[in-house]
Amino acid sequence: MVHIWPIIRSARPTHWVKNAALLAALFFSGNLFVPELFNATLFAIAVFTMATSSVYLFNDVIDSEYDKEHPVKKHRPIAQGLISLPFAVFLFVLLSFGSLFFASFVSFFFFLAVLSYIVLQIFYTLILKTLPVFDILAIAAGFILRIWAGAFVVNLHLSVWFILCTISVALFLAAGKRKAELSILEAHTKSRRFLYTHPQLDSYLTMFATSSWIAWA
Repeated sequence: MVHIWPIIRSARPTHWVKNAALLAALFFSGNLFVPELFNATLFAIAVFTMATSSVYLFNDVIDSEYDKEHPVKKHRPIAQGLISLPFAVFLFVLLSFGSLFFASFVSFFFFLAVLSYIVLQIFYTLILKTLPVFDILAIAAGFILRIWAGAFVVNLHLSVWFILCTISVALFLAAGKRKAELSILEAHTKSRRFLYTHPQLDSYLTMFATSSWIAWA
C-alpha cells in the first residue's frame, strides 16, 4: 500500500503558491473582488495545480537516478523508493489528463494554456534543461503561461507593458534559480555537469534585473 504522504510530497505542495500568479490579471485589472471572476480563477488555480503536480512527478521519474546523488533531491519520495516508478507514471497520467479534462470546462484558451504548460515541462525535463539559456527560457515560460492562463479565465486583455514586466521578472527568477542550484551543486560534481559559471549567471541576473526595473518603472 502506498501511503498518501509521499504522494503529497511528490506533488510539491510548497510550490503550489506559484500558481497564485493566475490571480495577476484579475488583480491588476481591478476585478479581484468580483465574485464570479474570483471563483472562476480559484477553480483555474486548482486545475493548474493538478497540471504542475503531474509534471513534478514526471520530472522525478525521469531524474530518479540523478536525484539519488543530489544533496537535497535524494530525499524525494521517488528517489527514496517510497513510490514505485510505474505508480508514479500512473499518477502523472491521471493528474495531467485530469487537469486537461477540467480545464476544458473553463475555456478553450485556458485548456490550450494548460496543455502548453504540460508539453513545455515534458520537453524541459527530457531535453531543454540540458541546454544552456534554453533551460532559463523554459523556466521563465512556465511563469508567463500562468499569467496568460489567468487572463484567459476571465477573458481580460493584457497590455504590452504588463507582458514585458512579466517576462523580465520571470527571466530574473529563472536565472536566480540556476544561481542558487549552482551554489549547492559545486561541492557535488557527480550530480550533473554544470551548465553555467558564476560570471555567466551574474551577467544574466544583472541584465534581467535591469530590464525588470526599466519595464516596471
